Amino acid sequence: MNSTPKKLAVIVAVMVAGMFFFAPLASAKPLELSLSLVTPPKHLRNINVINPWVKMIEERTGGKVKMTVYYAAALAPPPQTFESTVSGVADISEGLVYATPGRFPLTETVMLPELGLETSLSCSKALWQLYQTVPELQKEWQGVKMLWLHTTPGIKLITRKKPVRSLEDLKGLKIRVSGATAVKMGKALGFTPVSMGIGDLYLGLEKGVIDGVALPSEILVSRRLGEVTKYVTDIDLGHDAFFVVMNENSWKGLPDDVKKVIEELSGEWAVEFTGKAWDKFDQEAVGKNKASGIEYIELEAAEKAKWKNLLAPVKGEYAAELDAKGLPGKKVLSDIQKMAH
Repeated sequence: MNSTPKKLAVIVAVMVAGMFFFAPLASAKPLELSLSLVTPPKHLRNINVINPWVKMIEERTGGKVKMTVYYAAALAPPPQTFESTVSGVADISEGLVYATPGRFPLTETVMLPELGLETSLSCSKALWQLYQTVPELQKEWQGVKMLWLHTTPGIKLITRKKPVRSLEDLKGLKIRVSGATAVKMGKALGFTPVSMGIGDLYLGLEKGVIDGVALPSEILVSRRLGEVTKYVTDIDLGHDAFFVVMNENSWKGLPDDVKKVIEELSGEWAVEFTGKAWDKFDQEAVGKNKASGIEYIELEAAEKAKWKNLLAPVKGEYAAELDAKGLPGKKVLSDIQKMAH
């Protein structure tokens, strides 16, 4: 009897069994997603927010997702972060709202000074509420899957050599600010607003190209600016706003169970997680800064009132400009201020 058919049958059986055996191994290859960040690896926001978030995504998907993180704007410079996500250069990005001038005017309302939202948590929650309830603001984010929005804690005035205790002390100072909204604030207060990339601030301060920066306290630790500054004037100069967005096609291509995990770790949950973490390390930074010899200056009540009087028109003018463009600027400003009280 010819044994060839039997041998063929055995070979086919082994191949079929192999296919079933190796199929799970083949399908176990993780989905790789790129994450583009503007910050360097050791930035406090990466250590306290982004890295834990990435780890949670990877763990809760059972290893189905593997994120490759690109730090320090390696995939796209800040002005191109949003568009690079729309086009698919990056699957997910965290970026600066003000880095693309004119692209997110309603969202930038949270960058105005003296809104009464001192913390990252309170301001981030207010911004997220606006995103959910104002269609015109939501429209600014068309073309991506929105994961969440968040803001810095309240921005302070940080100076290199000169303590600022009054408006008089501000005259002639060159202060780096974030975006066009903050430029108006600087002009109202009487200092010279300067635009400078965040990666250039250390050298700019060290060499005296600028006299100070308007940023939160944690920047003195996360970007080591405490090494080249001496004073922090405690006044509410607004908040920088950030987005975390995903390419629409990358999102659509995910399995439902992975989408579910990302949804659970985005939106309101992520706003709360980010805000609480940022406030915590900002407060810890204040302690470190004071211990290292940096002086925190509280303005006298009468002096603070002068600053507030000068800053009030900046908010009204910004809202009026948006209204003139057919956007609900005054409504958004009013909504934010109601949330603060």
